[in-house]
Amino acid sequence: MLSVISAVYNKARYLPALLQNLREQTGMAGAVEYVFADDVSTDGSADLLEAEAARDPRIRVIRNAENAGPSIRFNQAAEAARGSWLLPVDPDDRLSRNAAAVFLKVARNHSADLVFARSRRGGEPQDIPAPPDVTVSDDPLLLAASRKIVRMGYLARAGTWREAGGADERVFIQDQSLPLRLGSMARKAAFVDHVAYWLGAQESTSLSTDTVQQHHDRFLSMVHMLDRPLTAPQRRALERQMISAWWKMRRETGGGYYDALPAYLLNRLAARGLSPRQLARARSAFAALPDVRRMMS
Repeated sequence: MLSVISAVYNKARYLPALLQNLREQTGMAGAVEYVFADDVSTDGSADLLEAEAARDPRIRVIRNAENAGPSIRFNQAAEAARGSWLLPVDPDDRLSRNAAAVFLKVARNHSADLVFARSRRGGEPQDIPAPPDVTVSDDPLLLAASRKIVRMGYLARAGTWREAGGADERVFIQDQSLPLRLGSMARKAAFVDHVAYWLGAQESTSLSTDTVQQHHDRFLSMVHMLDRPLTAPQRRALERQMISAWWKMRRETGGGYYDALPAYLLNRLAARGLSPRQLARARSAFAALPDVRRMMS
């Protein structure tokens, strides 16, 4: 069974389009379910989903008593899922109509635990061509880090998700931590070199527009990964993103020309990572940011 999972917070206006998109997936030979974890929406999202579930038994809705953030809610949906494969999607995005079928076939043909693809913001979903262009990697973590996978819409073996512990619940947004943690546990990954995930238009209330929160969560996701046994290429790829997040945050909030910018330039020119002192300074800068949602660690 395939389980499509989603974390929902105030997305009632987008859910009908997503549900239609999921129901219109082509080439699906096996069973499928749709698991939605609602994060205490105030716009009727959970009611809408429960009304849909009443006429479509494939839909399952999890209600909650407190708002906890997307990392926790995606993990909650994954824990409740019954499928052997998980496909996480954000409720305001859509998939190519044949994405699920192509992902499952690629995973089977290449014995892959993870299947990534390209994404595009805006436009109407187009089918993935057949046969798709596929790159296979025996280093899924390096693939996820170097490709900078920072959104949903990929396929993961449920066992791999559970071994990885899902998204890092010490970080509010799951976009960065989830593919990295999955990659660290997967044996093999495949990358479909076509657009399969179609991102919705950015709005002022979208988390994707809160760039400071994005930089904060990206940085922490990388820092937490550095505690694991890593190869030199994996560490370099993680440090590259971590230092980039520090510089971009400092550039947007003001300053950084005497600490983050030199570190960024040396990383780009000489692949130099952060010294312990620089890392401590960067962590302090992120910890001092106001109006950033932080999770208990």
